[in-house]
Amino acid sequence: MVKSISLGGLLFLLCHAPAFSQPAERLSLKQAIDTALQNNPDVRGAGKGVDAAAGRFWRGISPPPATLSYAYDYVPSGSSLKAYGERAIAVSQSIDFPTTLVLRGSALSAEEDAAEADYRATSQAVTMLVKEAYYGALARQERLKLAEENFTIADDFARKAGIRYNVGEGTNLEDLTAKVQRTQAQNALDVARSDLTLAMSTLQFALGRTGEQMSDSPILTDSLTYRPHALALDPLLGQASESSPLIQSSAFRVNAASVNQSIAWSSILPSLSLSYAWQVQGANTNLYGAAFGISLPIWFLLDQRGQVQEAIAAHAVAESELQSSRNAVNLTVRNAFVEFKNDERQVLLFQTELLPQADEVYRTAAASYEAGALTYIEFLLARQTLISARSGHIDALYHYNTSIARLEKAIGRQISE
Repeated sequence: MVKSISLGGLLFLLCHAPAFSQPAERLSLKQAIDTALQNNPDVRGAGKGVDAAAGRFWRGISPPPATLSYAYDYVPSGSSLKAYGERAIAVSQSIDFPTTLVLRGSALSAEEDAAEADYRATSQAVTMLVKEAYYGALARQERLKLAEENFTIADDFARKAGIRYNVGEGTNLEDLTAKVQRTQAQNALDVARSDLTLAMSTLQFALGRTGEQMSDSPILTDSLTYRPHALALDPLLGQASESSPLIQSSAFRVNAASVNQSIAWSSILPSLSLSYAWQVQGANTNLYGAAFGISLPIWFLLDQRGQVQEAIAAHAVAESELQSSRNAVNLTVRNAFVEFKNDERQVLLFQTELLPQADEVYRTAAASYEAGALTYIEFLLARQTLISARSGHIDALYHYNTSIARLEKAIGRQISE
């Protein structure tokens, strides 16, 4: 019995070995963005909004259904319809005034353009969220590496401090302090691991993955680096006024409202109706009839007046929303640019001054401590200075890259290298 179970377990492992040995997913930033744009429900919903707008266009320019009618006239009272004196089979069609039809198509086309702009805005918002999540995961990875390195150093010094104390070369305070530092380093390492797990979950959510779609900690192939960009505020504001999908969507809706205003004024124009009938009268079966009619907008002081008033108000509202969109985009670009410049200054400060200085302080302190010319407390202060500088550099890189992502969303286009 034991042999059969062992054999079955062996067969199970052999059959499932490929599944257990599957390599971890490698994920670049571009792949992450492409995945999110395919999976994100908001993007899919915005895409369906474009399809719906296209459907409204075709429905709006379509004439109303034709009418097919059968008429039996001159039927004697009490008789069946077969006793008709005249029978007619007619097809009739009503048609809007041609200019009204053209204007309606133009307005619906502008609404379709606005829906496409909304789709681009949603895609750019999702792209920004993915970049923030991806850069956040990269930053947590770097923090985890820093925490692991810090724990290795703290553990080594705690061990050495214990040896020094046991042989009488170190103090009890030094030994206790080293043990506390090791415990704190272990706690920081645990926190860094937890933070990375949360960051990876946030990235998976940004990718639109849930449940079984989530992969185990993908390997992020991009890195958190500083790429300089020569940016100026005025050109960015000009790009935003042309490329921002928020402004474009509002502008298209102003155009649609303007055309709808023209449609409202054209509502006093008559609609047309045409009909053709095949008639039978007695023994004569070779008869036909035709009719042409126009509508009479005799209630223009009510219906048409209301349409015009509503269209004028809607156009004014659309213009106000366009101005509001321009103001919002202008403010967003300005704030994003200020953040970008500040974050860039922070990165350069760490790279050119703080990191080199902290490295030099730590190297000097380590050499002095080994030579016995420096106390452990003084050495510990130098090590904490280096850790703080490296941690601040990671944060500065994260904020710098995310500020570029927010700036790209604000102006509605990617910032070139």
